[in-house]
Order: sequence, then structure tokens, then C-alpha cells
Amino acid sequence: MSGCEPMPIDNVLVLGMYPYPWHHRELSDTMRMMTRVFPVRRKLFLNPPVGARQARTDRYPWQMGWTSRLDGDVYVCTPPLERLPSAFRLHHVKNRWASAQLPRFIEQMLGTSNWRDQTVVYLSSGGIGQSYEIFQALRPRFTIFDVLDDNLGFPGLSDSELQSLYRQFSQLLRESTVVTAVSSHLVDKISYDHEKKAAWLPNGVDVDRFAYHPDYGEALPELAGLEGPLLGFVGAITSWVDLELLQKIAESLSQGTVVLVGPVVESAVDKAAMDALRDHRRVVFLGAQPYERVPHFLHQFDILLLPRNYQPHSLASDPLKLYEYLATGKPVLSSALPSALRFRDLIYLGESHDDILQALNQVLRDEVLRKDSFRSSQRVGAARSLSWSQRANRMMEILFAAISNEDEFDHLNRHDFFKDDINTGKKIWQVNHHFSSQD
Repeated sequence: MSGCEPMPIDNVLVLGMYPYPWHHRELSDTMRMMTRVFPVRRKLFLNPPVGARQARTDRYPWQMGWTSRLDGDVYVCTPPLERLPSAFRLHHVKNRWASAQLPRFIEQMLGTSNWRDQTVVYLSSGGIGQSYEIFQALRPRFTIFDVLDDNLGFPGLSDSELQSLYRQFSQLLRESTVVTAVSSHLVDKISYDHEKKAAWLPNGVDVDRFAYHPDYGEALPELAGLEGPLLGFVGAITSWVDLELLQKIAESLSQGTVVLVGPVVESAVDKAAMDALRDHRRVVFLGAQPYERVPHFLHQFDILLLPRNYQPHSLASDPLKLYEYLATGKPVLSSALPSALRFRDLIYLGESHDDILQALNQVLRDEVLRKDSFRSSQRVGAARSLSWSQRANRMMEILFAAISNEDEFDHLNRHDFFKDDINTGKKIWQVNHHFSSQD
């Protein structure tokens, strides 16, 4: 780092979006994966409130103060009064109590009243509603704000919700030491809307979890009897899935089956389009499946689908699913999302529906029939260069550069994480300037 001495950051304090640990029984997310690999001495993960009903189901004890337990090398910290019901606005009392107790708890955990000088707080745009008050109570010296989605652009937000989120988002941008964003689209949007520098830092992947394993070659009973080739999508079917495209793909097949694995968020999708898909003879819905089974499903499919639309919140995303797909080595057919374009030499892309159908014919010819193993190994190799450890190390480099050298941070704002020009092939989208792409 051009002569910069690293700051003595010994600890990371993560404001989680979802509870830790999860042992891969549910969807993966950036915050929990990053926590596992941060290159610091001590890691504290603050679990978000889960609500009284879930706390009773999970047998949370009655606790008046924060508690912690060690999971691997991560101290998992649970807020107090989790079993207190939310009726009569008691959740506000609970949240204020948790915030008031937290600084003293952190001081005890880290063994010093000067913990802020040695600790970076890490939070994301996906958890603003539940972490903003905690962030304010901590008053950290160093903060990394990781923007994972265009959360302010998600459909379904009321005016009051949007106004509150915008205020909190803007304040976090101002108060953070560094801001990172998973897509160049988000970097540009943050600069344009908020006049704030953000460093481009795409997502990562746990390659070993998704790479081929002999067990994944065993047939799954849910897929028995389905006509091949199998074109599979795994994930929530929500506002940014292109249902019309899925319908056209199914109609184009002279043989084969489109298999959709994951829950349908009925409130976020068009009912007529969903009904048409459900009625199609070449489309099968398998519903939500345990997350630990996802790699097995992916390896049973012949082609992996990423059928995204071009809504603003979709364009801004950097889907974890794409990285997981690459790690399998399987052929991928995707809409031309800006985040997908940098992998255009490894996957099959189309901007329009017609383009995607042409690309489908190509992948059927080149990889399903010929079984081209060379491109498969290229995809796995690319995924191995995108590990969570590399992302965490890069994030800390960006933090040290921002603290030590403002000029160097200017360079990192557009630094190419993939050793390639991020603007190459970048499309100019004509778009107007609460679901997570962590799915």
C-alpha cells in the first residue's frame, strides 16, 4: 500500500442480517460468510432480533443482558429480552434496552475501554432497519458499510418506510470510514445520488461447497422421471425473476424440463404469469428445499438458469447465485445483467428474450450434447479466484488505504478486483434513477 502502515485493527464487530450460526441449513449471505474469514484476531457477530415467537421456538433463555457463545472462532452475541412480545410497542423498549446495554458488553468482551481504536464495525445495506439503532449506540471509530443491493429501490416500500430508510442510508454513508458496493451500478448510483465514494467489491463464493462431489452424482428422487435435459433455477421466485422469459424457454423446448426449486413470493410476482408457468407441461415447481441440498440439485441439472429482468433493483445486484453456479462448472444461461457481463467468456448471455433463446440453442449444442469439459474447468477456476477470504482481505486493504491515504482510496474506488477493465462490455441501461440478492 505505497508506504502506508496498517492500522492496528484487531477486532471486527459484525451487525448481522440473519442469526449466526446457521451451518448452511438456510440461505447463505454475505455477512455471515465474511465473518468466517475476516483476517482479524477477534470476531464478534451481533445477532439481529428474531422476535418472541422464533425465540420461543429456538428456546432462547430469558436474559436481561447481552450473552455470547463461541462458534468456531466467532463470538456469537445475542440481544437481551428476545422472548419479550412486541405487543403494546414493547419491541421499542426491548431495542432501546439492548442498545443501552451494548457498549458496556462490548467493552467486557474485548477487555478494554479503548476497543473503538482497535475495532472495525461491519454492516450492510440489507440490515439497515434492524442495525441502525445499534450502530448509533456503538459510536464506532472505524466502519465499513457494505452496500449489497439497491435496497431503496425495492418494490413494495411505503412512502414512510422509504423516507426512513433513505435517512438512515444517507447517514451511514456519511459516517462510515469506507463504503463498498458489490456492483459498478451501485458505485455509480451512490456517487450520483449521495456524492459519496464507494469502492467496487463484488461478492464471493464458498467454492468447496458447490464444486463437484461424488455424492452429487446420485439421482435425486424429486427429479426422477423428468425428461432431460434439465434446465434448473434454484432460489426464491420474486420481483426480479423474469417469468415471461421462463415461459418462453419452456415453450422453445422440443424436449426437456424447466425445474424451479425455491419458494414463490406470491405478493411480489404477477399472478397470471405464475399461473401460466404452473400450467406448462415442461415446467416443474419443487418448492423450497433445505439449503444444504442446493449443491446436489445444481449438479443434477444440465443447464443453470439466471432469468433476471431489468428492473432497477435487479440491475444493481450482484447475485450470489451466479458465483455458486460458476463453482459447479455447469453451463450457465443468464440475462445480461451488468454483474454477469464480466463473465461473458464463461457463461451464455442474452440481452433480449430472443438473444437468450439463441444462446440456449448454443449451450444445448456445445455443452449438453458435446459435453465440453474444458469450459467447465474454466468456470471452477474462475470461481476459485473469487473466494470469501480474498474478498475479506481486499476489504481490509481498502479500509487501511482509506484511513492512511485518501489518494489511494480514490484509486481503489474504481480498482479492478478481477484484473480486467470493469467497464469493458458495460451496457448503458435506460432506467429510472424486501428482497435480497443474497438469495
